[in-house]
Amino acid sequence: MAVVGAELASLTRLEAAVAQQRAALEQLRASLANQIAATEWTGQAADRFRATWAEEHEPALRRLEAALQEASSEVARRRTALEAAGA
Repeated sequence: MAVVGAELASLTRLEAAVAQQRAALEQLRASLANQIAATEWTGQAADRFRATWAEEHEPALRRLEAALQEASSEVARRRTALEAAGA
């Protein structure tokens, strides 16, 4: 028989850690976007770089942010369910 459970305080810490890293990633993405926009660089290489950033890298970072948000929410839901089951 499988044992299911968790230490609630540990889940709370995990939820906070995932949320904190999501916020750090969001800040990093925004900082890079601002730096890229403010950089004086022209030419085909600059255009390719900016296009790759806008079409690939920035959306990938946004997807990762969303995945981390969902992970944090999932941990919170599981913690709440375990709390309710133990009450």
